[in-house]
Amino acid sequence: MLKLAEEMDVTNTHGYMSDELHADLSAHFTDAEIFELGVTMAILCGMAKLLFCFDLVTREASCPVHRPA
Repeated sequence: MLKLAEEMDVTNTHGYMSDELHADLSAHFTDAEIFELGVTMAILCGMAKLLFCFDLVTREASCPVHRPA
């Protein structure tokens, strides 16, 4: 599941559900559960992006999402 999270991460603009990743997830989850995990991650990542875009959270020095120069 962490591999899916890495693919869906806000900073990974080239995320992709490869056949290998799908096979790894399929060993533990049904296709419906994989889809539900993806939707949940999309909502959470989208909310994080919204918080950063609207400057509603304090960015820490280690935060990989930075304001453009």
